[in-house]
Amino acid sequence: MATLNGIDKGYEFLANQLPATPILSSWTIDGMVGCKISFKSEHLQKTGSFKTRGALHNMRILAEKESKGVITHSSGNHGQAVAWAAHQFSIPCTVVVPENTPAAKIDAIEGYRARVVRCGNGIVDREETCDRLAKELSLDIIQPFDTVETIEGQGSLGLELRSQLGEIESLFVSVGGGGLAAGLALALPDTTLYLVEPQGKELRMQLDGSHNDDQSALDTIADGIRVRIIGDENKRILANHPKVHIITVSEEEIREALILIWTRLKQHVEPTAAVAFAGLRQVQMAASSPLPFSSTTVILCGGNIDTSFIP
Repeated sequence: MATLNGIDKGYEFLANQLPATPILSSWTIDGMVGCKISFKSEHLQKTGSFKTRGALHNMRILAEKESKGVITHSSGNHGQAVAWAAHQFSIPCTVVVPENTPAAKIDAIEGYRARVVRCGNGIVDREETCDRLAKELSLDIIQPFDTVETIEGQGSLGLELRSQLGEIESLFVSVGGGGLAAGLALALPDTTLYLVEPQGKELRMQLDGSHNDDQSALDTIADGIRVRIIGDENKRILANHPKVHIITVSEEEIREALILIWTRLKQHVEPTAAVAFAGLRQVQMAASSPLPFSSTTVILCGGNIDTSFIP
């Protein structure tokens, strides 16, 4: 199981390998929402997302095992991160991508010298293609969100946040497969977590045990979190965190949040990053009294935009 001790060890390694991404703020947005907001700019991380943390943590471990090559499946950001991390360690890399992956993300993966293999858009298509090639070519699989190494690597973000901001009262994060959210839950056990999802994901069903096993992809502009289900280890961690709230946002709410970030914070993030801020905006709109926190943190998880996309 993923542990806080494992996150500590991962952070010790990653802090010497990756730059700490800055904390951004906007006086205008603070006034609109009604509290002090710290935006964690993971869209400025290497390869354009937080995914580099888990990828590099995995690669260090595999390099010690003298891996012959790695393979993963990804809608874009994880694939870019693994391709970049593998290139740093001179390990051959293959990335399985769904057909609907934005062209800009595929170009970036190939730019890091990785081989791209296309498959169907469902999570089953991705996993089956990845598993088959891994067996045929004797490759090590780096899962995008549901392994101890990935969760503990992503959890380094929580420790980095605490080193920058001290104790964190509340935090909003976009949720896809749940690796980042689970890592943050372990790293920040006293922080209230707002897990923000696009419509159709039904995360609450997964955490309370009533289950949702729909393997199809979500139809959302937030292309980084189109997967409907979260991993079992992530589910266990999040279900046991004492302060978790789930927020579901519409496509229109995501677009409105994205435009605010672009125009007010002046950051060109991808739609998936705007999901977390859309969740905060929803809490603000619904509040009949002061917000339940005096300050909060929003994770801007990625900035890899399909250049043909217009919100």
